[in-house]
Amino acid sequence: MKRILSLLMTMLTTLSMAAQNSITVTENIAYRTDKGPNTVLDLAKPTQAAGQRPAILIIHGGGWSAGSKNDAVYRSLMIDYAMKGYVVCNMNYRLVQEAPFPACIEDVRCAIRWMKAHAAELGIDPERIGTFGHSAGGHLSLMAGVSADSPDFPDEGGPWKEQTASVACAVGGAPPTEIGNPNSPWSQHLEWWPVGYIHRLTTPLLVLQGAEDPIVRPNLTLDWVTKMRSAGTPVELVLVHGQHGVAFDQQLEFTRPAMDAFFARHLGMDDATLSFEQLKVPDLGGSGPFKAVAVREKSLPDFTVYHPQNMAHAVRRSGGKLPVLIFANGGCMDTSVGYENMLTEVASHGYIVVAIGEMQQYQGERREQQTPSTMVARAMDWICSQAQDAHSPYYNMADTERMAAAGHSCGGAQVLANAADKRLKTYLILNAGMGHMEMAGASSKSLKNLHAPVLYLTGGPSDVAYQNAKIDYESIRKVPAVWADNTKSGHGGTYNQEHGGANARMVLNWLEWQLRGKTELDALFLRSDLTGFDGWALKQKNFKSGK
Repeated sequence: MKRILSLLMTMLTTLSMAAQNSITVTENIAYRTDKGPNTVLDLAKPTQAAGQRPAILIIHGGGWSAGSKNDAVYRSLMIDYAMKGYVVCNMNYRLVQEAPFPACIEDVRCAIRWMKAHAAELGIDPERIGTFGHSAGGHLSLMAGVSADSPDFPDEGGPWKEQTASVACAVGGAPPTEIGNPNSPWSQHLEWWPVGYIHRLTTPLLVLQGAEDPIVRPNLTLDWVTKMRSAGTPVELVLVHGQHGVAFDQQLEFTRPAMDAFFARHLGMDDATLSFEQLKVPDLGGSGPFKAVAVREKSLPDFTVYHPQNMAHAVRRSGGKLPVLIFANGGCMDTSVGYENMLTEVASHGYIVVAIGEMQQYQGERREQQTPSTMVARAMDWICSQAQDAHSPYYNMADTERMAAAGHSCGGAQVLANAADKRLKTYLILNAGMGHMEMAGASSKSLKNLHAPVLYLTGGPSDVAYQNAKIDYESIRKVPAVWADNTKSGHGGTYNQEHGGANARMVLNWLEWQLRGKTELDALFLRSDLTGFDGWALKQKNFKSGK
């Protein structure tokens, strides 16, 4: 990257890469001429591009008093997105010692207006402009998303004041959403901060935040995200372990793919380097050795896939391809958001989880609907196909010879409806059971189709599925079965607790025992050694001597 950056020190530079179109970079273009030398930007665009293209405006950080578009991180980002086919502007703005607040906000709005006014000559689609910034730049980027053309923010307008300052989407890395210091004179002007715009907006926003950031406190960011979501604004959040450098020079393996997918989706740019169109990091990626993500795959949009962010690393470290878990949700609904802590936890230990339901950023984001039991088979078909496709990121990563299916409540019935599928090597029926009823295409007759070990997990007598699970367990004659009862957890279990709680640990242990053959777990499942599982009861049947 340093070699590339060294070529950018001329006024006009053309770069080329073997199989890609070249780009041109023009530096220090004045986007306004009335406010001094800092109101300039660099422009990078594909040389051979025809027609109008989406554009990204990059806004540097530095506490509003330092920093520059010339920082290697921002220049590198500009080049990278131009190589992807975007028209990219990388701007400077007046720092506070040169012009007090809200001059920097005004400059960003003016740069957007300038891009729109010159859209035809620059090859920009004025309706497809997004912004990105980090730290102070993250604040300015989000302000472009929340305050554009707001009557609460009357600014100077600049030489292109006839143009709208609205953008199609905005990304903020470690963004101050409020000043956080009530004694600062800046805090007296809510119109200068995203926290002053808590209402329903149509502009999609992405926030990238470090959970240990000592400068931009995560609690303030999360509070703002929660309030915006409650108001009906579509805010996506990637919260990862890290400090203030998240999205700048830390955790880029999480934040860059999330940004790439976000811009591709909202700016209408097909990114051939990504198999997925949305990424999030539930529960800080889980507690396992391989931090996990959740993605919505382009080829499977009605599902959510949880997997280690670096699957190749997980394959190397775990000694083989990654076992697969298919998951069906409670109520047979089309969302796994209520189970994402558990599913992320499983994935963080080196599993690929394919869960029914399009990704949701948060509970209640959209109206949910019931799904047919055939979606379990669809998930298996998809991952088996991906495992054989040399162009898929799951090629040589997914072990479809070690595949399990799990379902909660009605989802457990969906698993039993697919019990005859020989691709399944084990089943997990969570807070579910057929008893004498029929549900989701399954009944007590479905138990005859079981051909591999099965775990029933219940939540004590208060669990509405407890009696049905008991009847099922007692009815099973041919396959090994374990009944694990978390005696006081109830029907909802612990799945949405941090890392999925005790139920997730039991699920993971079962998968490790059945799919990875970890014999040290014989003590738990064959001898009911419940060390570490206080308040549980467990029994087993139909196992051969020794296992």
